[in-house]
Amino acid sequence: MDDVTESLKRLARRACAARIPYNNDSSEQHAIFSRAISNVLSAELALFTYAQIIDGLPTDEVAYDRRSPGLYGDHPIEHHVDLCPGALERAREFRQSFDPTILSFDPKLLNSYRRATVGSKQFSTRLIELVSAALHEIAAILFQLDIRLHQGDVDAIVQWNEDDSTGGKLQLPDVPPRVTIFNHPYYLDDDVYPDGVADVVGYWAEDRILGGVTAFDRRAEESAPQQPPNVYFFSCRKRHTNRYWQLLDHQQQALIDFFLTESPGQATPCPLPTLCSDENTVRIDEQFAIIQHHLYRDIWERKPSTREHLRFNANRPQDAQDYPEHVALIEPIKRQWGDDLEPDPNAGSDTEGKPKDDE
Repeated sequence: MDDVTESLKRLARRACAARIPYNNDSSEQHAIFSRAISNVLSAELALFTYAQIIDGLPTDEVAYDRRSPGLYGDHPIEHHVDLCPGALERAREFRQSFDPTILSFDPKLLNSYRRATVGSKQFSTRLIELVSAALHEIAAILFQLDIRLHQGDVDAIVQWNEDDSTGGKLQLPDVPPRVTIFNHPYYLDDDVYPDGVADVVGYWAEDRILGGVTAFDRRAEESAPQQPPNVYFFSCRKRHTNRYWQLLDHQQQALIDFFLTESPGQATPCPLPTLCSDENTVRIDEQFAIIQHHLYRDIWERKPSTREHLRFNANRPQDAQDYPEHVALIEPIKRQWGDDLEPDPNAGSDTEGKPKDDE
């Protein structure tokens, strides 16, 4: 894994060094991109997300609204119910004075977007990729500014563990605190990312605002660049799937319509965050997404799964929430056999086997 990490790190550094700003070239494409960023930043969800970074800590509700939040015991984040004074105002000031020329992008992405015909599938896909990359970089920039308006010791809360309050008497799993509470549990490779912990925060913000970290079927795009498949999201909200899931046509179009609207919040409703439902049946297991299916925005964004992680996932129950395709297989059998497959209403009336909360 050390060799893989070093290879990914070199790829990430090289990609970061090659990024260029998207300067105003008076094209229709640039005007649409600028409008899309402005529209997303105008959403209250985006404002609140960036205000938390300016605060220095997420609110407790947001911190726990994740599968595998990585917070144990009586974590002090539970007392951070609201933003600290001034954070929301600073976020509004940042939004009002925001200049998109501070952002930089992969030149291949910019060239593909500029060449695409406005209104085409290729154009829409690359616009979503540009917006997601921009939201990520904005969060990273805000984190690097290290504003921290929180009225208290941010580092002490981030690095807290249960033994801090019990004198080391508890026998808890040896799971160290994550480098930041602003995290998506599957994007924690700060030793690979060119901006380190700031990129971890970027993935968190992207997920909170859009509804997931964006991923693209790079293999299919190579074979049909003019008609790329719909975008995939990798979400981490509580009680939502922990698999990559593909947006439906109407979900992707709703994002594009919102990006293009000249009156956000009026003629076009805000679709943020866009979340997975039972109708999103095209899903990919996270451990196979990058290596086998070539689903990613950047090849270096996640390290390959370890053997331990692969064994864990192989033994994990595949419930209907994560695997709706299983329901589709069972329904024909139920129709054929009728009530014989219906559960006994008198069975399991005690609490044994009661579903547990998410990790």
